[in-house]
Amino acid sequence: MYIYSNAPNYTNTDAPGEGYTCVDDVSRAVLAYLRSSRFSTDTATRNKVYGLLNFVLEMQSSTGYFYNFLLTGNQINTSGSTSANTPNWWSWRALQALTEAGPIVKTYNTDLANKIDNAVNKLIDAIKQNQVNKAQTTTSSNGITIPQWLPAESGADQAAILILGLIPYSQSTGDDVIKSYIKKLADGIAMMQQGSASQTPYGCILSSGNSWHAYGCDQSYALLKAGLYLNDTSYKNKALVEVKSFYTWLLNSGMKSSFDVTNQSGTISLINQNSYPQIAYDLRPMIFASIEAYTQTTDVQYADIAGRLAAWFLGNNVASVTMYSSATGITYDGITAYNTVNKNSGAESTIEAILALQRVEANASVLSAMNKYKK
Repeated sequence: MYIYSNAPNYTNTDAPGEGYTCVDDVSRAVLAYLRSSRFSTDTATRNKVYGLLNFVLEMQSSTGYFYNFLLTGNQINTSGSTSANTPNWWSWRALQALTEAGPIVKTYNTDLANKIDNAVNKLIDAIKQNQVNKAQTTTSSNGITIPQWLPAESGADQAAILILGLIPYSQSTGDDVIKSYIKKLADGIAMMQQGSASQTPYGCILSSGNSWHAYGCDQSYALLKAGLYLNDTSYKNKALVEVKSFYTWLLNSGMKSSFDVTNQSGTISLINQNSYPQIAYDLRPMIFASIEAYTQTTDVQYADIAGRLAAWFLGNNVASVTMYSSATGITYDGITAYNTVNKNSGAESTIEAILALQRVEANASVLSAMNKYKK
C-alpha cells in the first residue's frame, strides 16, 4: 500500500527520504477493513487484513516500539525522524490497530492472534517502563498551563490515540496499571481545554503546547471513550463542550487548520491562525467525536454537527468541491487555499474518509444530517 497516489492518473508514489509505505497508514487500513461488514463474510477481505497486520508486526523493534516507514527494496527505515522506533504516533496507531484486531482475528486465525498478543504485550511493557511513571508536572507557554506527562510531554493529540489503543487492552486484561494510566492521560488532555462554551476558543482542547491543529484532533473522542470506560462523567462533559461549541465555531468560520493561543491576564486570544490546508484527517476525528457524543447522550444536536462536518466530503466546504468519490474511493488530499484543491489522493486521505463515512453510514440520524447539508 503506497503512501501517495498522484493525479491525474493516480500513480503510486513514495515519500522521498522516508519510504513507500508506513505503519501509520497500514494501521488505518486495518481499522477500515475490520469495521467493514465484508470482513466477516469475505475471505479475501480477511486475507488482506492478515497481510496488513503481519506488516505491522514485522515493523516492531526489539524495544517494543515500532518503526514507521519501509524503503524501496523492503528495507526498514530505522533512522529517519518520522520512522525511528520511538514512543510516537506510529507506535500508538499500531497499538490501536492491534488491540482492536486481536479479539476479532482470534475467531478466524489463532496463530496470528497469538502473535498480536505478544506484540501488544511487548509494547505495553515499553509503555510501562518509559511512559506510565512520568511525573505529573506542568509548565507554562504564553500564559497557558501545559501538562508534561503526555507523549512528547504535552502531546494531547498523541495521548488520544494512545488511550484508544489502551482501553481495549485494559478491558481484556484487567490491567490496573494501564487503567490508572488511561486516567492519567485523560487528565492531561482535559487540562489542555481552553475557554468555555461562550468564551474563546470555545472549549477547544489544544493539541500540544499552546497550539491546536485540526489533523489528528482526537482529544474529545478519546475523552468520551475514557469517560465511558472509567465511569467518570467529567471527561464526557469536557468533550461535549468542545463538540458543541468549538466544532460549531469552526463550521461557522469556514474551518481552521491551526492556531496558537495566549492568555494575558485571564483573556485568551488566538494568534497565528491558519485556514489551510483542510484535509480528511482534520474532519474524521471531529466526526467520530460528534457521533460518539450523540451515541452517549442521544441529543440530536450532536448528530447534526456530525452530519454537517461529514458534508465537507460532499461539497459543503469553502471550495464547494466534492472531496470524496463513492464511485472510485478517491479522496482529494485537501483544500490548500480558497477555491484551490490538491487533487492527489494519498492513503491517509482515502482511509480517513472511509473511516469517517463508515461511521456516518452506520447511524441513520447522522447520515440524514449529512445529506441535508451536502452540496
